[in-house]
Amino acid sequence: MRDEDAINLAVDADPRILAEVAEAQAPGEPDGDDHEEVEHDGQVYRIPRALKGAFLMHGDYTRKTQELAEHRRALEAQRQTHAEEVEAAHAHIGDRAQLHLLDQQLEAYQGVDWEAYGQADPQGAQGAWAEFTQTQQARDQFAWSLTHRTEQGRLEAQRRAAAQLAETGRVLSQEIDGWSPEVAAKLVEYAGAFGVTLEELREIADPRLWKILHRAHLGEQLEKQQASAKSLAQTQAVRPAVSVTGAAVPGGGVRDEMATGEWIRRRNEQALKGR
Repeated sequence: MRDEDAINLAVDADPRILAEVAEAQAPGEPDGDDHEEVEHDGQVYRIPRALKGAFLMHGDYTRKTQELAEHRRALEAQRQTHAEEVEAAHAHIGDRAQLHLLDQQLEAYQGVDWEAYGQADPQGAQGAWAEFTQTQQARDQFAWSLTHRTEQGRLEAQRRAAAQLAETGRVLSQEIDGWSPEVAAKLVEYAGAFGVTLEELREIADPRLWKILHRAHLGEQLEKQQASAKSLAQTQAVRPAVSVTGAAVPGGGVRDEMATGEWIRRRNEQALKGR
């Protein structure tokens, strides 16, 4: 990419760079090799050195803006989910109240002697029986509907949780090198050592908390590696050195420069063989 293109790229993103561009390209100043290479979105650009600070500032500004936008989207999704959960909870409370009212109406018929009531007041008994059966049917239908909506709500909550975890995984795969299901499983095992259950981890949809857990896990691994290396170094430091003098003695022979104990042992072996 040409220098002018790199300049335009920075200027388009932040008008404050215009002043620095004008100063860097002021007439009368030699062009020379007063340039540096900077990386942007995987591409390397050669720009005037005077613009390096502005270019890097723009990159940092863009990154922070993207992170802020991502955080706002996550907050908006959480707000929407919370609003839906509150609305569902209010509806659930209302349904439970209605079901309780129907149960109370049915309880009023529990002590009725329908046979005696029919003999004493056939017409009244017939009307009361019709009302009872209608209330019973309404109660059964309402209870089935409530159970169905409760199950649907549970499945929807699971779907949202799965979608949130999928989004969390997508973010972590971009921000943590080598992120994979195997790494996630190790973090689950690591958290379990502190009493954190898998169900509790499934409720964590904030990538920031997973990154904290990942960093803690890496820190503990590093401490173990450093402790192991230190222990190995200490072991090697106290291990006696092996000194070798002269040529090897074949066949169990003896030499004057051998250690006393070894010389006696080999001399005894020679004496026994000579018997």
